[in-house]
Amino acid sequence: MTQSNEPNDRRLDRQLRTISRRVNRLEDTQITWGELNIEFDRLYDEVDELKKEMNQRFDAQDAKIDIILRHITGSGNS
Repeated sequence: MTQSNEPNDRRLDRQLRTISRRVNRLEDTQITWGELNIEFDRLYDEVDELKKEMNQRFDAQDAKIDIILRHITGSGNS
């Protein structure tokens, strides 16, 4: 199960590093407040998408764990 998640984990790590670099560049760049707000809004949108994807993955993992626990405990065999 861990091996199948590795490509996704690497992709998420890469996306988070990219966002971090963009934030650092924005902090070091001399741009107007309006431009800065627009760029940060874009970053927030990307972070929200990543959070949504990560939550979906956690929900899927929770569902798998629930199935396994029901099988182990026998509570799903009615």
